Parts: sequence; C-alpha cells; structure tokens
Amino acid sequence: MTSLLVLVACAFVPAMLCAMLRALFAVGDSAPPAMRDRALRHCRRATFFGALLMTPACAVAGALLVEPLLSTRWPIAGSFFFATLSAVTAWVSLALFRRTPEEAAAMSHLETAGRAVQLSAAPILATGLSLLALAGVEALLPLGPIVRALAAALLAVAAVVLASPWLVMKLGLWPVFPRRLQADGASWRVAHLPAPTPFLTHTAAMPWLRTVLVSDGLVNRAPERDWLTLVRYEVGGSPSSRLERAARWAVAIPISVIVFIGAGAVGTGKPRELVAAMVLAVFFTATASWFANRGPSSKPTFDADGPSMQELAQTLRRLPPALGQALPRTSRKPLSSALYDRLFALGHDPGRRPDS
Repeated sequence: MTSLLVLVACAFVPAMLCAMLRALFAVGDSAPPAMRDRALRHCRRATFFGALLMTPACAVAGALLVEPLLSTRWPIAGSFFFATLSAVTAWVSLALFRRTPEEAAAMSHLETAGRAVQLSAAPILATGLSLLALAGVEALLPLGPIVRALAAALLAVAAVVLASPWLVMKLGLWPVFPRRLQADGASWRVAHLPAPTPFLTHTAAMPWLRTVLVSDGLVNRAPERDWLTLVRYEVGGSPSSRLERAARWAVAIPISVIVFIGAGAVGTGKPRELVAAMVLAVFFTATASWFANRGPSSKPTFDADGPSMQELAQTLRRLPPALGQALPRTSRKPLSSALYDRLFALGHDPGRRPDS
C-alpha cells in the first residue's frame, strides 16, 4: 500500500506543480505574442528548476518510504528499483503536464513519455554503477576503510561523468549520428538528445567523451548547416576557457568525491539510506559537472575551429523561432542575450532581439 501511495504522489505532485506554474505565468489571449512568449519562457524556467528539485526528491522518497521490497534477498537492489521507479514516474508526469497545446499536437503522450524515460537513463545508470562500485570495492579490495571509501567515491564519480553517458549511447538510448565533426583539433561524435519536446533547440558538449548532444528540435527544424554551426560554436574552445574549466573541474571533482564518501558513510548497514544518499550524490555530481563545463556568460569566445561571428549571426537569423525559447541553448558555451548584444554591437545582426 505504501508503494502505491508513493507512486501516486510522484505522479500527482508534479502535475499540480505544472498547473500552478501555468496559472501563475498565464497571460490573456489578447496579450501581444512577445508577452506570451516571455511568459512561457519564464514558466518553463520555473518548471525546469522545480524538476531539478522534485525528481531526486521523489527518488529519495521511493528509497526511504517503501519497505516491502526490503524484505527480499537483495534489499539494496529493491530499494534502488523503487527509487528509480519513483523518479521516472515524477519525470514522466512533469514531461506530460508541462506541454503546451502545440507540443501535444506535435508529439503523442506515448512518445513524450518514452523520451522522458530515455533522458532519465543516464542518472539511473549512474546511480546503479555507483552502488556497484561501492559494493565491489568493499568486497574485493583488502584495504583500510579510508582508502576503500576514497576508491569507491572515485569510481562513483567516474560512473556519473564517464561510464553512464558512454553506456546510454552504446546501448542506443541516445542514438549516435553516422557523421563525425572535426573541431577543436579533434574528431567529435554527434548524438541525439531525446528531449521530451519537439521544439527544444539545444546542444550540449561533453569534451571528456568528445561528444556533443543535439536535440531533435534543431535536427528536425533547422537545416544541417545551421545546427552544425551551433555545434561548432559549442565544441570550440580557447586556451583561456580551457584553463577556466580546468579550475572549475579541480573544485567540482574533489567536492563530488567528498559527497560520495559521505553518502557511503550515511548508508553503512542501512540499505534504504544508502540508496537515498547515493541518489543525491549522483544528482549533485551531475550538476557540479555541468557548472564545471560551462563557459563564462559574460565572455563568449570565438576561435579558429568554430564559426565566425558573422556566420553565427546569420545562423541565428535563419533559425525558425523556437516555442518558448529566445535563442537556442548551449550547455558548454552561453548563447544568450549577452552574446546577441555583442554580435549586434560589432555589426553582425542576429535578427530580432529576444525580449528579456
């Protein structure tokens, strides 16, 4: 009975959150298109941050509150299963109830839910691999407790940053395009980011895997030359930006290691607490990695391997307007109003300026 109540809550609470945010940011039908687009953008931003908090919270609730699965022979596996089920239920609910009428007409409920499950594969695999790393180190390495904890934490961080994204692409959950891209002095593979909306225009680079993710909002709605221009801008880097990212990674990795060591200490001898703590450690490490890989918003950089300012400005002019997005998004390099203003000031007109 407890498990059913938890699942119902994981489905109902995100739906209520989406309804409240839509009501909060609602504008009248007579409002100008720019105002409606701005309201939708603010609503989506609020929903995104709500999802960042709610999804791991539901996973923790599933791990801590459901006891029947813990009577099995494998209590950690049972707790991990229900934590995963709770998080996926919440994420699918958010993906379905945040949709606009235009998105609902363009993508079915089933496809939206499937995309949400595909997108959640990386953190699920990362959590499972972290638990396996902890169990493997404790069982196989005859080391002292401090060394064992450090080794398990390092393996867990590698599972989040390296192993899980590599696995989801190898398993075909995030399909890899046949062509490779030469940029930043290396060959990059381009993979499909299965966003649960057909209109999201987004690229995200993972330099440590020489991989860049591209949403189908770009692939399906923009000519190849245009989304490849954004990919080249995303993956290109200058020596100064590399040093800045290295400094951020030098902070993010040790903090993530400490968080995983703390998760292992909290969960010693307590399967439910261990899974809940590992879930939080995985989400913390994924967030820290994103910030460590992100470029400074006030200093957009251009280099020889990337597009010129004129080429990027022309691409922004040609791209079709994205629903609720002022500009396409990039994860590693900002593509925002700061870059827009810089392009415009230097004589490279990117088109209509987005409303702030």
